[in-house]
Amino acid sequence: PAAHTDGDGVIHFTKANVIHSGDIIFFGLYPYIDVSAGGSIDGVIAGVKTILAMCDENTRIIPGHGPLLEPGQIETYLAMLVSVRDAVAEEIKNGKDLAGVQAAEPAAEFDADWGQAWLTSDQFVQEVYESLTAE
Repeated sequence: PAAHTDGDGVIHFTKANVIHSGDIIFFGLYPYIDVSAGGSIDGVIAGVKTILAMCDENTRIIPGHGPLLEPGQIETYLAMLVSVRDAVAEEIKNGKDLAGVQAAEPAAEFDADWGQAWLTSDQFVQEVYESLTAE
């Protein structure tokens, strides 16, 4: 499904047991979800789940951004994505606009690991918010 954009791809080098995730995986930094180009938080989550389903314990993953990864690290990334998505969705359900959602700091617990390299948590929360409220 559309994840980072509406044109994502994953390459699985089966003999080498290596997966290139493209920009579905940004590791060590919040991902960029280009909502204007068809990307969505739910698509990123689905894409990560698809990648994990192709892995065994020996698979190595080349992310679009970040170091060479193991499946356990991808599970950590997935947990962060789901946590932020669910927290933002709950704030939207409670009637908050973007500023209200950002004020609730739904990504704050992840800032030390994910928010130091590129996007701030407010920027990532905005992407998630826009994704969840897109028509």
